[in-house]
Amino acid sequence: MDSIIQKRTMAEEVADVLRGRILSGRLRAGLPIRQEHVAKELGVSRIPLREALSQLAAEGFVTLVAHKGAVVAPLSAAEVEELFELRLVLEDRLLTRAIPRLTAEDFAALDRLIEESMTPKGLKRWGEFNWRLHETMYLPAARPVTLKLLKRVHDNIDRYLRLEIALSTEGRQRGYREHRELVELCRAGDVAGARALLAVHIGTTARNLAASLERRQG
Repeated sequence: MDSIIQKRTMAEEVADVLRGRILSGRLRAGLPIRQEHVAKELGVSRIPLREALSQLAAEGFVTLVAHKGAVVAPLSAAEVEELFELRLVLEDRLLTRAIPRLTAEDFAALDRLIEESMTPKGLKRWGEFNWRLHETMYLPAARPVTLKLLKRVHDNIDRYLRLEIALSTEGRQRGYREHRELVELCRAGDVAGARALLAVHIGTTARNLAASLERRQG
């Protein structure tokens, strides 16, 4: 029993390392993952590595190709559209349920996160701060399964948020402004207004990222 637990833990650790490299751009889209090299570098056997790759494939980070092994999943405008559609469905439900349950402590935490996201540290870790803000906003909804699903979607979206259009000055300023407006609507208990702004916030980002990808591929 202990060996099974240890093996699963090792696979999760390997998945975390590879996921981090994909998110950082160290492993680029379309790049094959050399299993022998990775196993030797990380000091693990092929079994936990294969399990880690299967997990990453289920999350959409890699593609398992017959006779070729694992390849970092390509970035595509179609995937952007689907991921952001799913994100809106999940976030709309969580936001609607969370707003009446948000406390003064929650709003203080949200205000701090917005301020932190505008610092140089926040700029370098935009995806992380973006997730932490949305997570803090939705935790009062008390829907842990939905939040866990949303975290997986955000992890996949983070690959796209690292593109230059999402991290441009214009994109960042819009993000800061809409985050502040969203928090204020929540503070006022304006569920309809918050839902409408959330749809704009997610939709605009999706369109910008899709357009950026199409330009790169065109």
